[in-house]
Amino acid sequence: MPTGEDYKIKKKNKSIRKKLRSESSKVSNRIAAIIAQKKRRQSGKRRMCQGMCFSLPTPEDPFLDKPTNLDSKKKDKTKKIKKLEPSKGVDNLSEKGNKRKAKEDDQSNGNNQEHKRARVEKDSDKKSTKKLSTSRISKDEGCPSKFLISCLKTIQDMMHHNEAFEPGKPLFFDSWGFDFWRCYSSGKHVLETNGSCTMEQVAWIASTAVDTITNKEKEGVSFTTPYLLFLVPSQQKAIQVRSVCKPLKAFGIHTVSLHPGASIDHQIHGLKTCEPEFLVCTPDRLVELVSMEAIDISGVCSLIIDGLGSSTEGAYLESVKSIQKHISVDPHTVVFCPSDTYSSDVSSLLPTPVCRLSREESLINKK
Repeated sequence: MPTGEDYKIKKKNKSIRKKLRSESSKVSNRIAAIIAQKKRRQSGKRRMCQGMCFSLPTPEDPFLDKPTNLDSKKKDKTKKIKKLEPSKGVDNLSEKGNKRKAKEDDQSNGNNQEHKRARVEKDSDKKSTKKLSTSRISKDEGCPSKFLISCLKTIQDMMHHNEAFEPGKPLFFDSWGFDFWRCYSSGKHVLETNGSCTMEQVAWIASTAVDTITNKEKEGVSFTTPYLLFLVPSQQKAIQVRSVCKPLKAFGIHTVSLHPGASIDHQIHGLKTCEPEFLVCTPDRLVELVSMEAIDISGVCSLIIDGLGSSTEGAYLESVKSIQKHISVDPHTVVFCPSDTYSSDVSSLLPTPVCRLSREESLINKK
């Protein structure tokens, strides 16, 4: 490295020249900011604040190149701030006028505030009434769960070829099903006065029971006995009801039908190998199996009694009553009985409170 005096002089002159160059090319901060803004605009980059709020181009300045006149804005502000000083001779008159105006303004402001408070109170009352009405509607008008609807859909998808179901009509839109679900969810027992149960009614009863079982299992409740007991008058009706409940096996629900068409030994062996949630049986065969201690029905939570028509005064009714004595729990009971044959013996099967339903009336109301 050179260390002579010539080198030191050259270095000093170089720094002086650099300083002079920088001083000559130096501009004000405002102009430098405008230049930087122009470069950013040309390169397509903007700051965050410029992206959110920026002035629009005008015909006089289409590219936003002209700087804004800050000095003129400052002058306008100072003009607005300045006030005319009143003369000494008019001081007393102006003070009296100002006092009167102040009193009038105070009175008008007070009236305006009272009107505003009254409006606010009215609005708050309207909002509170709306909230109360919506809460009442939501409490009174429930709707079935999505799981229950999916159960109905699986039954309909599997039974679409069956003639017992109305073609092209979803089970979810069945008015009787909604009425039954409301009575069931409110804890009321059901009396159907139209007669024998239809397959749509069986689908709604079974799907509601499956929904209840899943909710109870989520809460930690387990069932060691069948949950639903469906009593039917004949073997043919037992096969029909089981065919409707069979698609619910996808949700872990097993249905067993017990009727005189099969041997007792075969049915006892089937009950030992399987723990069904739903039982579809004739009363006579069930009484035989219970007397042999082949099945326990003491914990049945839902009892459906069908076929109480012409056989209400015979052995059918007596066998139903004997089955009820073996149930130690108070089950939710649904009885299908025509209004013509309804008697005091049938009413003894139903505990209170009772909700009367009729499929024909629900269809008429829907139309």
